[in-house]
Amino acid sequence: MKTSLQFFKDMGVCDGAYAVLERVFEQAGVTEFDYAQGYQVMLGMMDQLEVEAAQSGEPGHDTAQGWLEWCYNLRNRPEAIMYFGDHIEENLFRTADGHLHETLEAAREHDRGRYAELRRDHAAARVINGVRFGEGGAETWEVVDPTQDGLVGFDAFVWHDSTTGLNHRTDSAAEAASFDAAQARVLDAIDAAERAARIERRVSDESGAFAVWVGG
Repeated sequence: MKTSLQFFKDMGVCDGAYAVLERVFEQAGVTEFDYAQGYQVMLGMMDQLEVEAAQSGEPGHDTAQGWLEWCYNLRNRPEAIMYFGDHIEENLFRTADGHLHETLEAAREHDRGRYAELRRDHAAARVINGVRFGEGGAETWEVVDPTQDGLVGFDAFVWHDSTTGLNHRTDSAAEAASFDAAQARVLDAIDAAERAARIERRVSDESGAFAVWVGG
């Protein structure tokens, strides 16, 4: 990964560290410096950096260790990896569940599949059975959709309670309608999660030594 004095400025380096970098670049007689090589240079001058940092007097930027950590973290910042525009966009994509894919379409297909499965599971959990009582204690069950069929004419309602693993039974139409409304909110949450799901692409610097995940 290449660096330059302007690069460090744009990345937000503190004034004290920038003054040191100016001297390093000047002594090396270069306008660009290899990041990994520069990091090793820093490791070799920690005693000097400690003095420089203490003298800078900048709150939160007055230790050599802090300067070193800031420099180390550059390798994990997409804007640093991509700064010079010579980064490599790899054919490796990551969905929000951590799965890796070799193409963007494969990643999208994976997401479509997993959210479709969530909707199927949700549809099964949302089923409400309306119960009508007959002679001699007989019961007739039928699946009802409160938004389409209404709940009038049923003597009881039964659905699966996913929190207990058992069937829940009630004679309250209001309770059944409340359950259905809650399940509708779950479906809305699944839809929102799918819309917000990020697919990230692995991007490396021009040398291939450092890489980050960049959201699409």
